[in-house]
Amino acid sequence: MRIKKSLILAGPALLTAVTLGPLTTPTAQALAETSATSAQTSTHVTSKPPEKRKAKKQQYNMGRSAGYADGRDDCKKKQPYTMKYSGGGAYQRGFADGYNSGYHSC
Repeated sequence: MRIKKSLILAGPALLTAVTLGPLTTPTAQALAETSATSAQTSTHVTSKPPEKRKAKKQQYNMGRSAGYADGRDDCKKKQPYTMKYSGGGAYQRGFADGYNSGYHSC
């Protein structure tokens, strides 16, 4: 049992040493450059343009503001919790978040 535990603990370290041991400096450097380039490329591919993010953030904020006002108004009038909206855009997500915050704030 004791040998099994030591093998389980030493296994990953030995595997790393065997894998990285024979790498020469130029090979390791080439691998590092390749991974850095691919990481940089994937970042550029997946990110959205700043103007689209900004527009969605503005829509979300407008929806949140409207939802908060409606939720707060319903709460003050002691009306039941009713959130009336449909869709899944930025405005609707903001409205839902704002309504929840507004309704539960009083």
